[in-house]
Parts: sequence; structure tokens; C-alpha cells
Amino acid sequence: MSDLFVEVFPIEPDAIPPLIGYVPLIASDGQPDERGRVGGRLAARLRRLFDGDWLWIAPYIVTDNAALAHEEVAEVAAALKAEKPEAFAALDGLHDDTQRDLPPEVVAVFVQRTALRPHAEAMAAALDAAGDHIRNARAQRETRLRGWDADGHPALSVSIISRLIYGQTLQEFIGAVTTADARERAIGIWATDGATRGEVVGVVGQVGAERERLMTEAPHILPEFVVEAGDDEWVVMLKAGQIEVEYLARSLRPIVRLPQLGRFNVDREQVINALQMSPRRRAGLVRTVSDIAKRAGIIGKAYDSRIAPDAFFSADFEMNLRFNDNRVRRYAADKLADDFLQCGVYRLREDFDGEPVRVCVVNTLPLKIEDFVEALRRQLDRHFPFKIEVVRERRVRVVSRGNLESAVRAVQKEDPDIILAFFPDEAASGDDEDSNDDATAAYIKSLTLGRGLPTHVIYESTLNDPDAMTGIILSILGKTGSTPYVLTEPIETADYVVGLDVVRQTFVTIEGTRLTAIARVYRADGEFLHYRVREAQTIGGQLPYALLRDLFPPRMYGGQRILIHHDGDFPPDLADALGQWGRAINAQFLPVAINRQGAPRLYAIESGGITAPAWGSAFKLNDAEALLVSFVPDQPVTPQPLHITTINAGAPPAAIDEALRSVLVWTLLTYGAARPPKMPVTVVNADHLGSWLRKGNRFSLDDGIVPFWL
Repeated sequence: MSDLFVEVFPIEPDAIPPLIGYVPLIASDGQPDERGRVGGRLAARLRRLFDGDWLWIAPYIVTDNAALAHEEVAEVAAALKAEKPEAFAALDGLHDDTQRDLPPEVVAVFVQRTALRPHAEAMAAALDAAGDHIRNARAQRETRLRGWDADGHPALSVSIISRLIYGQTLQEFIGAVTTADARERAIGIWATDGATRGEVVGVVGQVGAERERLMTEAPHILPEFVVEAGDDEWVVMLKAGQIEVEYLARSLRPIVRLPQLGRFNVDREQVINALQMSPRRRAGLVRTVSDIAKRAGIIGKAYDSRIAPDAFFSADFEMNLRFNDNRVRRYAADKLADDFLQCGVYRLREDFDGEPVRVCVVNTLPLKIEDFVEALRRQLDRHFPFKIEVVRERRVRVVSRGNLESAVRAVQKEDPDIILAFFPDEAASGDDEDSNDDATAAYIKSLTLGRGLPTHVIYESTLNDPDAMTGIILSILGKTGSTPYVLTEPIETADYVVGLDVVRQTFVTIEGTRLTAIARVYRADGEFLHYRVREAQTIGGQLPYALLRDLFPPRMYGGQRILIHHDGDFPPDLADALGQWGRAINAQFLPVAINRQGAPRLYAIESGGITAPAWGSAFKLNDAEALLVSFVPDQPVTPQPLHITTINAGAPPAAIDEALRSVLVWTLLTYGAARPPKMPVTVVNADHLGSWLRKGNRFSLDDGIVPFWL
């Protein structure tokens, strides 16, 4: 293994003052998020009354005013509850902790928000001095600081976030066009007013027709701006998170994103170099910023594999695949297609034994695809025991979200087994989170996810590449319910590996909040068994007991070990509910949270130069957390790791090494990919599926054997 280092730095002991943490005690009938609201308000009041820093760092109010008596703080809390019962009614008192009881990550966040605060301007100036010169745009770089628990010690990560701000306002970008053209130009563009970022999801109209309403009903737009705006200026709807807000187009600037380069007058090579930085360039910027904190005596040298070898991990375990007739081959991405041709399908779906796979085509290319389809048929006839039938093709001459929606609606009427979608190469997504790459090609998958209809995207460069044909066949098989191969070495500490999502609606129905739970169930050797979808209505968002009972019935899961993959932070109430159900059926649930963005990066050192780390490299922050490199781009781009966390759900959590292995080998089961994708198949496209459900959509099938999310 090459020498590795990470954007994580130990905090110097002398930079940590004596700290006290106060935990607000909340009444038992308080809402789940009541502690956060009360804690934030109380910290703000204590900051005004007493010396020192007072910060709300959940679940603590943390202060460096260690000399203050606890009784004085408790008196303030009691007085506030009497003075403002509407704000502090749920507050039942305060519990104080000594410094040794404060978690290391809480201490780290306190240092980040206090000791580093005076150095923020110097860090920003250092990044500005290293800026890029790009035609018609400017690179905006920010320092992202985050506190961590590094094997029981407070640590800080120092990362660089990049975005590209276009030289025109959104108003200038849209121009003097019809409303239909304005929608075509603006919708899907990301934009910022300097403080808020979001996606333009609608064009409301022009100021002339909306001025009177905007003066009274648009709190985010200053009235003087409405007065100044011309009648022909545009009003747009910006979606930031889950909130949609009206903005004047003149107050926003577009954010240039890689999949949308064709919509902006910028130099493609300059943009790619600015957004997708090489390991050497990115590490240099991190060093520029971190040196400021080092000189201030706040952080030490970054963790590396020479100083802390036990904290680093590599994928040096066996990875073998089992094909038809128990033929076994060692996994190698560059040989997988040949191995599949030689060894055959592990399990062909019974429906396709004698019946063709029904295919519909959505074609956004200015090319005919008949020759490609014929070549695909010949390959199947020579090597595989199944056939395809193209039942309909829909051409899309102008690629837009509306046209793609129309195309999907048209072809799904044919009830196909799979949609093949043909796109130009520039629609492909990358890995680097700084690129903000929510590609148009990914959008078509989001349209078919909720319908349980698999989609495979084929890029233009693939059409004339004979070596890519086997990968496409692998994808068609895997996405329509067959199993091309499984793992020869199963996960030994689990009987099942399950991707689990619980989507809570943002609206509340008459019956209460609607919960939709999706379980994607695999054997420990990677063979897909089925998916299961269950819904429940609940008051207050609490998880009903029956929901988990139906997802994990005792006849299948009683006495079993179930490793759970979850996209994003694992909800505490879900962990509690799994623990209760596990005790009821004598099962062990072993949750693993997988966060795809925001993790500090790893780097390798080879021949004295800084390069990307190898696939499977990881930095183990502690016994329950790690930063895992599950995808390495072909280009010289610094990969964005996953943040992996094991969760206690009523049983000892999964060992972090086993959690890392499960994530890595389940990426191998995305059949047909040129190389493993970033996310394991258990949670692929969970974000798109969640967005589709939060819009009020519902599944047509509660159970199925087709992994449509691949």
C-alpha cells in the first residue's frame, strides 16, 4: 500500500481550554426536535449574560467559562422558563458535564467555532490568492472545517469546496425571450444570491404582471428591488433544500455545473480544471489554509499512514466471483466481461427462459441505433441463452426535463422489462462533489425509479465500442432480475445485507405523516432476493411497530443477523425501533450509515508525488467511523470518499472493517459498470427515490424481484 494521508488534523492540547457542557433536560412530552430549539435559545441568552463563549453543540451547551457556578446557570434557565414559557416550556432543568465527559467531536467543534474564528479572513484571502482565471466566470472557493473524534482525540478536517459563478446575472442569462423560452433556459440551472444556493425550478412570470403581489407576498425580495425592477424582468422560483422561494432573476447569478457546460459561454477545459482538482493541486490548497491554523498552534500535522498505520485500511481481502456451474474467477474490472463470456450467467430469471426481454428505447442522439441493436442481438445469439425484443423507440430531439418526461410516459405504456436510454457523453455524471453534477442522464432514471421500471443509460461513445457490448448485456440481465454472478466469499458476520430507507413525507395528511419504507434484500453472497415496500400513517412521524414487522417478518429474519445499509445519517428512532424488533424476534440488526458527500479526502504519495489513493483505501477515524474511497475517477481528480458509520441498534455494532468490506464488495454487484460505482447497490439512487416519494408519489407494487434502482 502506498503511503497515505488525510485532510484530518489533531487539535493541539494547548488549544483546548477547560470546558463545561450543560445538557438541557426536556420534558417527556416535548417534541423530538425540542432540545435543539431550547438549547440554541438558551445558549444565545447565556452568551449575553456571562463572559466566555457559549455554543449550542448538540446535545450540549458548551462554554469555556469553567469558573461559573452551575447554580448561576441553572437560575438563568429557571428564570427564562418563567419569563418566556412559550419558548422554554419544555425545559426541565440543566445537567452539567466535566470536560472529560464531552465527546471529542464536540470539543473539536468548539475549537473550530472559537479558536479558528479570528483566522477566517486570512484563510479566505489565501484561497482567493490562489484563484483560477476562467473566461466569463470566477471560481469561488471556501474552506470547510469539521470536528471529528479521531480515536478518542479531538480533530479537525480542513477541506476545500469549489463552485463556479457565471459572469452574468440570471436575468442577463435568460434575456428578452418568451415565457416558454425563459423556462427552457432557466429551469434546472443552479443559482446563488451570495448567501443561498438552489435550483431554479420554475419561472413565475415577469415583474410587470407580478409587481403588486411581490410587494406584499414575497418576503425574500426587498420592496425597493421590486420598485427598481423593469416590467420585462423575470421572477423565478428557487428551490433551496426542501424550501421553494421566489427571487428576482437580477439578484441571482448562475452556478456553472459540469453537465450543463453547453448552456454557458465558458471554456470547458478551464472549468474542469477549476472544479475537479488534481490531488496535487487540492492538497496544496489544503496545506495553504491548514498552515494558518498550524502557525496559530491550533492543529498539528495531518494524520498519515507512517505515524498512524493502524488507522488506515486497504482492500487487501479476497474478491472472487461465482458464475454458472460454480465457475470462480478473481474479480478484475478489466477482465470481468471476458470472465462473464467464458463462465456464463449464475442464474437466469425464469421469465426469460424462452421469452425475450422486452426493451423500449429513449434516444436523445441524432443517430439511428438500429445497427447497434442488431449487433447486440448477434452477441446474444452467440453467447447467451436469452433474447431481446425492441417494442418501441422514442426520439427526443431537444433534451429537456419536460421532453424526457413525455418520452418516459410514452414508452412505459408498452410495459417493457427495461428502458435503454441513449445520451451524448457530456451528460455523464462524475464523482467530484464540487462539480454539482446532477446530470440530465441521471434525471431519466429518477423518472422510472418510482414506477419500478429499470433503465440503462448508454452513452454515444459506447455505440462504436465492441468491447462495451458485454457490459451492456450484464446490465440488462442484472437490472431485469437475473443474477450474472455472486460473491464467492460471503459476508461472514451477516445472513442478509439489506438496503433500508424510510421516507417521511414533508406534508401531513388528515391521518398524519405518511412513512414509506423500502427494503432491498440480498443474501450474504450478494444474490438479490427481493424488494419490499410498506407504508404507514403516523401521528408526529414516529415509526409504528407494524412497519418493521412487515418489512422484516419473523419467519424469514427470526434468529438472523441483518447488516443494514442506509443512505445518509441513520435516524435515531429507526435504530431504536430496529433494536426493539430485533429483541422481539431474536435477530441482530447491524446498521451502517453511508454519507456520500462532505467527507474529508485521502491522498497517496508515490515516487515523491501526491496522487489519488487506491480503490478501497480508508482512514478509520475511530471504532465506528471511517472515510472510504469507493470510487477513483479515470481523470487525475481527487476522489470524494464516503463517510461510513456503524450504529448501535440494540446489539454490538458491526466491526468497522467488516462494514467497509460490505460497502466495497456490494459496489461490485452493479452489473455492467466499467468499474465499481461509488455507492453499493443496496442504496444506489436512494436520493432520487426519496425525492420522488416526497412529492406525494406512490409505488404501484409492494414487492418485486427486479432491482429497478440499479
